[in-house]
Amino acid sequence: MTDSSGNMKVCRALPSNKVNSREVRRVVEEIIDESEVKPSTIRFFRGAMFNMINIALSEIDVIAKPSRCTFALAQWIEDRNRDVYPKMEGYRATMSGIGGIGGTFLDIRTAVKLPDALRGEKYAFVGLPLAEFLPGGGIDNNNIGVGRLCPVDSTLAADSFVQGVVILTPRAKALASWLAGTEVAGLKADLRKRELVMETDIDNQYLMAKLNDDQRREAAVYEEGKDALNGLHFISVQKDEDDDPAGFWLLREIPESL
Repeated sequence: MTDSSGNMKVCRALPSNKVNSREVRRVVEEIIDESEVKPSTIRFFRGAMFNMINIALSEIDVIAKPSRCTFALAQWIEDRNRDVYPKMEGYRATMSGIGGIGGTFLDIRTAVKLPDALRGEKYAFVGLPLAEFLPGGGIDNNNIGVGRLCPVDSTLAADSFVQGVVILTPRAKALASWLAGTEVAGLKADLRKRELVMETDIDNQYLMAKLNDDQRREAAVYEEGKDALNGLHFISVQKDEDDDPAGFWLLREIPESL
């Protein structure tokens, strides 16, 4: 378990014969009791363990949220996959990624069309300097509306550009409020299907737009930029180009191998 900033980290191992909702609840309660700041919400991203975790958390005084917005946890797991687990006895690299997010190797999910009242009139692929999101930069929790900022990996080059999508709509407040009520996890350009798809919760998908030839080329640059920064990207919902965001989300696409 970790907090959203990644400052608090607790790792407890359970033997295979005790991986059940009762033991998970016991461990979570112990960690909460030992914490100086008690959580109000606990997010978890493993769809394969949804029932067990949901049952465990249902008897604890917290809000349980299935979500891929577990950015600090994902970073920590990646660090352990690289630096810790390979040194442990019995480690097998072929076991990594089993039970992770996104379902199976054959992703057959179909994006659901957004309600017309929430659809944006215009979309634009844009880039912002990574330095804007670092300490002293121009984007922080004071100017992102109802959005959220995920932690930024300190090893990324400050002169890099973060790719993102700006959604322009007269209903910016309504769309931003709706997004704030979901666990918006990312925005993916499916170049094969020519679709711009929003990912929320554990495995929900919403079709934001169809991509024409020019947009598809821009979307390819967008996806390349995401890959260069380990999945980092952003979504900004605005009334027009000159308006402050009604909601701004800095997000990181979590690898499905987790």
